[in-house]
Amino acid sequence: MTDRVSRIEKDWKRLAPRGDTESVGVATRCRLLTEHFYQASQGALADFDLVTYEWEVLAMLLRRGAPHQASAGVIARETGRSSASITHRLDKLGERGLIKRITSKDDGRLVMARLTAKGKRLAQKALRPRLAAAEGIVGNLKKNERKQLNALLGKILVGVDPDGVNDI
Repeated sequence: MTDRVSRIEKDWKRLAPRGDTESVGVATRCRLLTEHFYQASQGALADFDLVTYEWEVLAMLLRRGAPHQASAGVIARETGRSSASITHRLDKLGERGLIKRITSKDDGRLVMARLTAKGKRLAQKALRPRLAAAEGIVGNLKKNERKQLNALLGKILVGVDPDGVNDI
């Protein structure tokens, strides 16, 4: 396979013959693919007046099952975002009536974010187009190649983000 990153790797190999240019290739490809996934996601969500950062929260709450709720801290950990950014996102989603904040019955100090009926309907409607957008990016891979790539990327992620392992 020759892509633009292959050409870059070749240049780096020439400049640093003993260096690990493959790792630079992996990093560069991940960055470029992230941009493609982001653009595809934005395109899929535009019809629903959503942006990716809003979708991350709605999808996370939808995946949790009834009652579709979590604390801001749990949302931050699961999405890999800061607590401050999650608070801002929850404010915006609350203003749109897509989530509501409720006080935990178990701990009155804990505030939970819960999908409203409107938020759940919107998340469910946006789900298929959002999945199709990701499919469009990896569509040239066979199912077993996707599984293999997913496992390898997971292995890399565990190596750099050990705190993210099994805490979701």
